[in-house]
Amino acid sequence: MSSEARSSEARFSTVSFPNLRDVNRDRVDEQSRARGHAAGYAEGLRAAAQAVDARMARLDAEHAAVVLRGQAEIDRAIVLLGAAAAALDERTVPVLREAEATLVATALELAEAILGHELSDAGNSSRFALGRALDHAADDTPHTVRMNPEDLDVIDRATRERAGVRFTADPSLVRGDAITEFADGFLDARISTALERAKAALQGETA
Repeated sequence: MSSEARSSEARFSTVSFPNLRDVNRDRVDEQSRARGHAAGYAEGLRAAAQAVDARMARLDAEHAAVVLRGQAEIDRAIVLLGAAAAALDERTVPVLREAEATLVATALELAEAILGHELSDAGNSSRFALGRALDHAADDTPHTVRMNPEDLDVIDRATRERAGVRFTADPSLVRGDAITEFADGFLDARISTALERAKAALQGETA
């Protein structure tokens, strides 16, 4: 090769141009990767949200189950307490009623004993009988007071006159008893009658 040819080759060297098709392909690939990454991230967020929702649903269900079990235990405890209270009442109420009846009977016996002791004294017996016989309303003036003869003998004449009634001895009446007669009825002031009324009232309250 001549020197002139070599000089010409040196002046015109090969120039490389980029392939436009490769550049476009790289850009498309990068965009695809970006879209894939975004889609994967969004899918991950959706999956995480679904997992959280599922977990919350399980927690809500577990909490509701615990509440139901707790309420069931409370209801059962209330039923058991009610049954225990009823059983206790069945055992204690009869005992209390029996004790109350015994107290009433004892109180009545004591009252009878006290009255018997008081009425054993002639003066006390007469005053007691007269006081109950004249225990009436002012407008219901009695006509006659019947008393035991022994009680009547103890009452002096002045007391009889102040009473303003007619006294009659009645041997059927025991010491301390009296019956007051009115125009339209009578007042039973006997000790036994008063005790029977008290006994009936007290026993009626304890029945």
